Amino acid sequence: MKRTLALGLICLSTYSSALAGGLLNNTSLHALYLRSLARNASTAIDAAYYNPAGLVFTPDGWRFSINSQTVFQKRDIEATFAPFAFNGGGTTKRFEGTATAPIVPTLMASYKKGDWAFSAVAGVFGGGGKARFDKGLPQFEAAVSMIPTTTQAIKALLSNPTLGSALPSGIASQLPALTAPLTAVNKYSVDSRLEGLQYTLGLQLGATYRINPYLSAHLGARLSYAYNTYTGYIRNIRVNNQAGEMVSAPTYFAAEALKYKALAEDPAVKMALASLPPAVLGQVRTLLGAPAALAAGSVDKHIEVKQTGIGIAPIIGLHLSYEGLNVGARYEFRTALEVKNQTKANDSGMEQFRDGAKVANDMPAVLAIGASYRILPDLTASVGFNHFFEKQARMSGDKQKALSHNTSEYLFGLEWNALSWLDVSAGLQLTRKGVTDDYQSNIHFDMSSNSYGLGVGIDLTKEIQLNIAYMLTDYKKHTKAIDSYVSTALLGVNTRATEVYTRKNQIFSVGIDYTL
Repeated sequence: MKRTLALGLICLSTYSSALAGGLLNNTSLHALYLRSLARNASTAIDAAYYNPAGLVFTPDGWRFSINSQTVFQKRDIEATFAPFAFNGGGTTKRFEGTATAPIVPTLMASYKKGDWAFSAVAGVFGGGGKARFDKGLPQFEAAVSMIPTTTQAIKALLSNPTLGSALPSGIASQLPALTAPLTAVNKYSVDSRLEGLQYTLGLQLGATYRINPYLSAHLGARLSYAYNTYTGYIRNIRVNNQAGEMVSAPTYFAAEALKYKALAEDPAVKMALASLPPAVLGQVRTLLGAPAALAAGSVDKHIEVKQTGIGIAPIIGLHLSYEGLNVGARYEFRTALEVKNQTKANDSGMEQFRDGAKVANDMPAVLAIGASYRILPDLTASVGFNHFFEKQARMSGDKQKALSHNTSEYLFGLEWNALSWLDVSAGLQLTRKGVTDDYQSNIHFDMSSNSYGLGVGIDLTKEIQLNIAYMLTDYKKHTKAIDSYVSTALLGVNTRATEVYTRKNQIFSVGIDYTL
């Protein structure tokens, strides 16, 4: 169980973004994006992030924007595992997770004068929420469910005639009464929880120069600060005694372990054991050590870690503007990030969570290309493409090696100037991720998806525009069959399970753009 808690926290340390983008990046930084999605050729204020090279193709002066996203995400796992039946229900259980981010703010500013433009963006460029599983994870509970699985395996072992005939009469006569409290255990309960918060905050600065009336270039950089916290526990494990009462598992098994230890240390038993065939001797020693192992495996486990780190990466861009056609391109280099642990509790015993240890936490490089064209005086169509170089980024636990390919996004948007003061827009985003069975885990699972955005822009005054937007992301299901879900050293029990991962994402956004 200690190993299972550790594995869950390793997965948690690569917790995927709750916002739009690839596996780790956040591209949801402005309400204009949520309501039209294809923004890589923008020349509006949101170009400060999506297409900074396009900022010179606007009137001179200052522009400012403040936006906030509100994110609601569900991450559910339906696990089918036979030992779950020992908890009083069926073999299939649903573990519900939520990822919420009530306020995710973004600030943007640009200043344009002649052939030059300067821009700044401050916001959340990765992560962006808190993932919480109030009832723990399937593999956490699966580890606990192995307690009655093991006691019932011992019961089956004792009924094996081969073992009974091989045992000396002195041992065989004591075993029924000795093992009765142990083999009576066929129920369990557990209290477990896991929570992770991850934010990659960034400050991006850059300058754009118009090379000629049609072409411009941008050079900038982003300073990123990663802040992650992870807490988890498995506690209050209880099992039934011979009277059917639910009691503390560590206490119950520790008391039984003392009886087994006394038997194992009896001189007559030691002599009898020495004469047993090796195969039978191994089974008997496993049996005698079972209560102590169960007592140790059922004690409370807790982990609490905070991680912080800083990295910087350059950004370059190009923009072409010609008779209603805008084409933009942006390349963000990989942000090399390592976060350092500040550990308060680490019952997992894993080196990765040792206080002071450093863990890989890169932000992948991104290639973004887009085009927009005014097909009618009041109607503009846009397309875009984003490619996230995740296989080339360092993830915690080297999870990038389990990806089959990098994430690619295909973006389509329409904007209609319905009235002199009202813009209406909608968009579609197709996201294709290279996740595999080996990449998916209880806390960090992700899938390809389709996103649908819509919203309005309202001119409150000549200088101020209010943007309101909504985006829904529909993820594909992923089913993973696992040959060895949980393995216990006791009796070599291995079991098979199936997990079905589902996600659903909703983002609301409100923003104010101001032109000075």
